[in-house]
Amino acid sequence: MNKRILAALCLAVSLTAAGGAAHAAGDASFAAHYTTASLSAQEQTAGNLLNSDRARYNLSALTIDPALCRIARIQSEDMRDNQYFAHTSPTYGDVRSMLRQFGYSFAAAGENIAHHATVEKAQAAFLSSPGHRKNVLSSAYTKVGIGVAIDENGYVYLTQIFAR
Repeated sequence: MNKRILAALCLAVSLTAAGGAAHAAGDASFAAHYTTASLSAQEQTAGNLLNSDRARYNLSALTIDPALCRIARIQSEDMRDNQYFAHTSPTYGDVRSMLRQFGYSFAAAGENIAHHATVEKAQAAFLSSPGHRKNVLSSAYTKVGIGVAIDENGYVYLTQIFAR
């Protein structure tokens, strides 16, 4: 995905965040969890790596969805802030529960999470793990949200939320 499309997605996320999307989704603490309204450089890199891996296997690129990016970033920040690493958040539950809580409609959903030194190492780990690889290379999904949070040691929490 080129940088102009990603920049447009960032603008959409900015407008959504500025428009009070948290209150519409019923989460008054949204502003406390969402620290920036733009897709970070690391999130852009992670999205590019994901779609490059899919292209290597002759799969179409997933659309990077701003609403899913917002939720994925909240998941990454929740893991960092509450010092856990798991697919089930003590704050939001599993990925399907989280998507419902934020008012996101989906027919299918999946999640990859990683805690690595870089997004590049996280993506390589996803491809090395059968369950994560299945999500990355699935034709069942059409959209993805990418969220990155950085811990006190500079390591990244990377969340990929897949949906259709």
